[in-house]
Amino acid sequence: MQRIIMNSDQEGGLSFVETDSLQPLPHQSLIKVTAFSLNRGEINIAQSPTSGGRSIGWDFVGVIENSAADGTGLKKGTRVVGWRPEMDAFAEYVIGEHQFIAPIPDAVSDIQAATLPVAGLTALAAVDQGNRLVGNSALVTGVTGGVGYFALQLAKLSGARTIAQVRRSEQATFASNIGADAVVVTEDGSGLEGEGPYHLVVDGVGGQLFSSLLSVTAKGGTLVSYGSSESHESTVNLYPALFGNGGQRRIYGLTLYSEIEKEPSSAALTRLLNLVERDLLKLPETITSDWSETPHLAEDLLARKFTGKAVLTL
Repeated sequence: MQRIIMNSDQEGGLSFVETDSLQPLPHQSLIKVTAFSLNRGEINIAQSPTSGGRSIGWDFVGVIENSAADGTGLKKGTRVVGWRPEMDAFAEYVIGEHQFIAPIPDAVSDIQAATLPVAGLTALAAVDQGNRLVGNSALVTGVTGGVGYFALQLAKLSGARTIAQVRRSEQATFASNIGADAVVVTEDGSGLEGEGPYHLVVDGVGGQLFSSLLSVTAKGGTLVSYGSSESHESTVNLYPALFGNGGQRRIYGLTLYSEIEKEPSSAALTRLLNLVERDLLKLPETITSDWSETPHLAEDLLARKFTGKAVLTL
């Protein structure tokens, strides 16, 4: 079968190879992939010369070709969406671990479902860390990216007044269109205090913005950090940031690999799919192409030539 591997010498850091057929264990299913979507994190990893030869891909949609031999899990022919912690989803077939996949409702297309897994699951886990959101404010950074896009909507669905932080004024309309009640245009965090304090802050930018975000987190509130697109370095004077104005602030470091210890991805994906089916959760705009175009679209993703999601079909 064919799969895509990391190869920093090629376009997008990717290349196609032929590999042996997969042999699922008795508790695993064999899934024929019909679509997958790109995430910036995995494509960035593929650019490293030390990553050469590794498989790639988190998100996928497919049809169960062979159900688990031990009789557990979903039936043959079931359409499913899921993710692979092993990062090997960009292939003609993947192994189905049932805690990482969920059946797709008839009203949701493969293309729609493919946009959900890593970005949607991360956003859902982040918003789940909020408390007393009804009637209080939630701040989300990076709303033009997948996680922020979903997190802002999920916070609003949870009853929060939602505020988006964007770095450029031309991004404000985009944030308002997905439900932001207010938008603050700032790179360093100045002006955020005017809409705060915030009972929940969801951040994937990090860097020097992080200190400002912590300072506007409300007493009893939570700052969830799931990444740092700006920089992994930040200077935070912890005592006034954590204990000023009554303290009781919490910093929560989120990684999807650990969140599955709290809730299986199968259950969380079902929650998200239910919202999509009921037209309560907007999905990002998609660029759709045959999977032979994966290296080219990966290159465009790195160059930020499009917003939304790239979905490749097989």
